[in-house]
Amino acid sequence: MNSKKSGRAERVTVVLSNKLGDSILSLPLILCLRKLGAAFESPEFMIDFISYQPLKEVFESVGAHSVTQMSLGGKIKSWFNPPDRAFFLIASSKNFGFHARTTYGLRQSNKWMTRFDHDLKFLRSEPLPVKLVQYLSTECGLPPFSVRQFGILLELGYSVEQIISTFSFSSESLPIDNSRLTDEQKIAAPYLICCIEAASGRGKRNDHRRWVAEHYLAIAEKIREQHDLRIAFVGISSDPPVPAADGFLDLRGKLNLWQLFKLAAGAIGYFGNDTGPMHMANLARIPTVGVYPAENDYAPMFSELHTALIAPASPDDVYPSVQRMILAAGIQAEETIR
Repeated sequence: MNSKKSGRAERVTVVLSNKLGDSILSLPLILCLRKLGAAFESPEFMIDFISYQPLKEVFESVGAHSVTQMSLGGKIKSWFNPPDRAFFLIASSKNFGFHARTTYGLRQSNKWMTRFDHDLKFLRSEPLPVKLVQYLSTECGLPPFSVRQFGILLELGYSVEQIISTFSFSSESLPIDNSRLTDEQKIAAPYLICCIEAASGRGKRNDHRRWVAEHYLAIAEKIREQHDLRIAFVGISSDPPVPAADGFLDLRGKLNLWQLFKLAAGAIGYFGNDTGPMHMANLARIPTVGVYPAENDYAPMFSELHTALIAPASPDDVYPSVQRMILAAGIQAEETIR
């Protein structure tokens, strides 16, 4: 790793995405940077992470204490005491007003308020070393989105060998501090979580991320009939309406992110679209069944807890995976009990 001639620790800021799932998928990068700093006792960098999402309590519960939330005060402070370098993992007008001596980000012509000194090509087009990609994908099970972020480490001067010798990842990484989850659940167990919506906004550009909403309701009804389980519907949008049936709990728009995390931690599993609540459930270490109408790079980081279904045609193609998740939790079907 390159040494600093000034003798002063370089201040580096990494600005996470403003999307819930993408922010969670940045946790492996945060963990690796912490491990590299400890392993090589490097005084060269002072690294801060900024999130747009109010994820402070969630991240602290898995040991990521160095993440703060983007604020107007922080932007003003950056003009008087700017970091040496800032890496923006999203090209967004929400970045406008945060200042650094040198900025790295995704240049996009439609984000006219966003300007970066250097383009982060490895997040889109420039490939990372094959050896690093193979290790992070195969040995650590990380999805492509998380893997690409490790290009920041190469920008900072760490070598592929240093990263591989220091970093490992599994569902045992980022252990949950259960003392923070002591509040009693308002939902009597056992229950599943379902999220019908996907991606931010309702524009056509996100249609490929959304499976047919009525299919999820059909699956939920079958679960209720065969297993008599409660199902908590989460998300933001109240469309489509959730039927007023025993065991169906419509919590959409009623939970903050910390409440969502605690809800996920008490569930036996999640089924639904590839979206933020799915990544929250994965972070809470519960099994997830994710429906992908089209393949993409945003699978959860704990791959061993996730079942991905690519372009299923009907609820009948999804229900067996959900039922296996239910049976693995020790819950038998109603007809078997009788």
